[in-house]
Amino acid sequence: MISSITRCRRLLGVVFAPLLAQLAVAECAAADAFADIHIHYNWDQKEVIDARSIVEKLRAADIALAVVSGTPSSLALELAREGGGFILPLFSPYTHELGRQDWYLSEQTLHLAEQGLGSGAYRGIGEIHFMYGFRPRLDNPIFLRLMSLAEEYRVPILIHIDGADERPFVELCRARPDLRLLVAHAGGNLHARHVRRIVEECDNAMIDFSARDPWRYGGLTGEDGRLLPAWRELVVDHPERFMVGTDPVWKVTR
Repeated sequence: MISSITRCRRLLGVVFAPLLAQLAVAECAAADAFADIHIHYNWDQKEVIDARSIVEKLRAADIALAVVSGTPSSLALELAREGGGFILPLFSPYTHELGRQDWYLSEQTLHLAEQGLGSGAYRGIGEIHFMYGFRPRLDNPIFLRLMSLAEEYRVPILIHIDGADERPFVELCRARPDLRLLVAHAGGNLHARHVRRIVEECDNAMIDFSARDPWRYGGLTGEDGRLLPAWRELVVDHPERFMVGTDPVWKVTR
């Protein structure tokens, strides 16, 4: 088994800028801890729980590293200020309560992203959602510039694409080999064979296993709760390319 501190070092070293390792290695060493790569703190969650209470719950659960995005984006900063170095905030382009509906239309999104990344307040970008049949498209100019900012500041970008196969992720990683791509939910509806192609063709992509539970995407485990053979083989073949997260959301069906 790989120790928790080794896991945290690898996660920080591969996905996040090397300087971040100094922030969280001490936290990783503190306990047999868990790195949660996919947490949200949104406006409707704030209605029922405050930042201090969340930090207390994370620490009680031995979370040594929490990567957080918020809607509005400033809520991730609020949680990070309360928690200190073990919480790494991402810049979300959803900068107001309904930002998910119009982020891709506003130059202000880019201004806030560059300001936040340049100051070091944010440690990455995401989560950004693309739903087939709905706007925006992957060639949206605002999104293209966000990817350029992620490359410029050498930070990861967490992307959620609901699709039938792996092609959008592979096209993204091939077009931008310097992009640190985090594949949300292991591609959601994708099967092990699809994710294997991403892993084996995209050295710059890491796979996030959040929300692959029986109530949402599912498809990872059998009735005994163990990984299905194809998934187990993939993880065994590439153990350092996978991360875990809880993706706690409020009123998910909204």
